[in-house]
Amino acid sequence: MAEFPGAIILGNEYQALGLLRQLARSGIPCVLLDQDAWGVARFSRYRCRFHRAPRYASDEFWPWLVRLAHEQGYLGWLPVATDDEQVRHFAQHYEEACALFRYAGLPWASYQHIYNKRLAYPWAQSLGAPVPRTFMPEHREHLPGEGWPFPAIIKPAVKREYGRYTRRKAIRVETRAELQQVLNGLLAPVPIEHLMVQELIPGDGSTQWSYAGFFVEGRPVAAYTACRRRQHPPDFGRASTYVVAMPNEEVEAQSRRLLGALGYTGLAEVEWKRDARDGQLKFLEINARCWGWHTLSEPVVGNLPKMLYDYLIYQSVQPVSPRYGFRWVKWVTDVPVAIELMRRGELAWRDYWASIRGSSAYGDWDAQDPLPFLLQFALVPYLLKTRGY
Repeated sequence: MAEFPGAIILGNEYQALGLLRQLARSGIPCVLLDQDAWGVARFSRYRCRFHRAPRYASDEFWPWLVRLAHEQGYLGWLPVATDDEQVRHFAQHYEEACALFRYAGLPWASYQHIYNKRLAYPWAQSLGAPVPRTFMPEHREHLPGEGWPFPAIIKPAVKREYGRYTRRKAIRVETRAELQQVLNGLLAPVPIEHLMVQELIPGDGSTQWSYAGFFVEGRPVAAYTACRRRQHPPDFGRASTYVVAMPNEEVEAQSRRLLGALGYTGLAEVEWKRDARDGQLKFLEINARCWGWHTLSEPVVGNLPKMLYDYLIYQSVQPVSPRYGFRWVKWVTDVPVAIELMRRGELAWRDYWASIRGSSAYGDWDAQDPLPFLLQFALVPYLLKTRGY
């Protein structure tokens, strides 16, 4: 076992792969744990011990993690989360998490306001952030009034049960009748308090923005804004496929206000969308964890997981200013998305080629660690079955 604390990477997919590469190259011992048996991170040249975990949504996960830490000598290690349900467990057991691990995050009293979107939107509004028009049904016959704008989308306020019945991030409905049909059909097993109805904000990838990085007590240490140009699936993306680091002062200012109110410490991404109808930048969500395209951070602000490690282990922190203009792509999903957009007439081949030329960060490819990129294609059927992509 390592003589100094290592990192517990919660996940096994491309987010975890990026974390493993950055931490292992910095000489930090790592272990992987995940609810799924297989993922690209297990094939990295930096491969490490792997532990199969109970489902993150189950009550079994936290007791299992505590036992694992005691039995395997992971006490005092740094956990790095990649999933909201992982963070929920740490938040609900905050005092125990801080005693067992080098943990940075929020207690449940604060985290619930970003975990549950029914709480997140009123909270963001109270801090002056515009939000999409949202309806919170109290029961399955409780529908928006006649003046509600359709088409609309059904989204999870809490993802835990929703994800068991559909892989889609949001479900588009054209009428009140279709809305009721989906609530009483496909989503009937999902508690109504876990669902919400939201206006459909028009706009392509150029309207989707994020502020992401490493924060200490709500203040940015190494953070930057980025435009999430393409996503998979193209309409209601579960994950970004092409992202460009670009300055946006409004996105930064609005995001800093929210993170400052939380006093948040750790890695985080705040998502927004510009509404072309009124020009407002509207709040979507805060991911108080590592996000999908986090490896874009390396050329822009540096090695974020190493910064988090140094802060929590050595209390060392050095603020960094972003360098913009870098681009990130995940080939295995971006190519199919681009083909679909070309088929629709929404993307020209020359524009796609121009967007990917000279990309400087990747979600899958790494010249020093090529095997995960090659083997991910063999894993596609497994990932479609277990994760929906």
